[in-house]
Amino acid sequence: MKLPKNRENDYLIEALKARTEFLEKQSKHPIEHLTSSRIDPEVTRGNIESIIGFAQVPVGVIGPLKINGEHARGNFYVPLSTTEGALVSSYNRGARAISLSGGVNVIVTSDGIQRAPFFVLEDVFKAKEFTKWVQNNFQRIREVAESTTSHGRLIRFNSYLQGRIVYLRLHFSTGDAMGMNMITKASQAVCNYIELNFPIVSYAIESNMAVDKKPAHINTILGRGKSVTAEVLFKEKVIAKLLRTTARDIDTAYRRWVTGGQLAGILGSNGHVANGIAALFLACGQDLANISESCVGYIYTETIGKDLYVSLQLPSLVVGTIGGGVSLPTQKECLQIIGCHGEGKVMKFAEVVAATVMAGEISLAASIVAGDFVTAHEKFGRNKPRE
Repeated sequence: MKLPKNRENDYLIEALKARTEFLEKQSKHPIEHLTSSRIDPEVTRGNIESIIGFAQVPVGVIGPLKINGEHARGNFYVPLSTTEGALVSSYNRGARAISLSGGVNVIVTSDGIQRAPFFVLEDVFKAKEFTKWVQNNFQRIREVAESTTSHGRLIRFNSYLQGRIVYLRLHFSTGDAMGMNMITKASQAVCNYIELNFPIVSYAIESNMAVDKKPAHINTILGRGKSVTAEVLFKEKVIAKLLRTTARDIDTAYRRWVTGGQLAGILGSNGHVANGIAALFLACGQDLANISESCVGYIYTETIGKDLYVSLQLPSLVVGTIGGGVSLPTQKECLQIIGCHGEGKVMKFAEVVAATVMAGEISLAASIVAGDFVTAHEKFGRNKPRE
């Protein structure tokens, strides 16, 4: 379907109606629910093109979830958007287990987002000379990058040589925005400056080494977005009464799952980090494609007496609380429920995400160990829609 040349009227109700009427004729099926939202299509300008309506995915809530973070402190009620039955119930049980055990300790350990242009030089000697030139002129390159944005900061770079090709992995901080559009503009200015001041053959704005919207070991090692780690000491009484198992059984099972994951070749070691990430991202207006890197998570377990120590690392959690889709009406409301909309809130949101993921991990592990994984899904996840 062609986009109109004049985009000024593209978000009017009349434009939406014209497109849906066309699609009704094409599909020979009525379009009723997509167009039934009370939200004005005009507010989506800058978020979508050729809008035909709104996908209304159910939103549930879990809590209270006690978080002892540097930025998120207190009891939180967390909205999760999903179509998977049993997910909200499971995360709610995990939240209760965390809260009854004293809460989850969580911190953000690093912050930054990357863009990685590549440059083609004459030969390997020129490539080596180029990396030294970038190092010597980094302060000026930083000034060029930061002249394009009031929020972005170029922190550092890493260089990688492959013959005469040099990959520069530029590392930015972006405030409370996720920031990819921001740093793409800044990186383009850097490339333009380099092209004018060093004899390169050619360049491209992205080499795939930023690893945007893909899981990768480099993101685990160097971090991408927010790197977050969390810990909980689950008490014996909580494990026995609420989770209906023991610390030893969960610890043993996790160790065997890690081995199974290694045999399968997965990146990370976790049960279903992607479930919590996806449900929070959908509810809170995050870029859904960033689930692919954000869901890489590492769980560690250890018995301490009859209690269970669990830690979680999310090395590449890509989130924002301004810009993008976070200010659309329902997404804004979900962020406001957890006090994470707007400036100065992104670190808090990152800690809430990690705490929520921890709730899902412990509940899933206990469910599998205790043998009620299937029955829980039979009870809560068997949607039999009416025709």
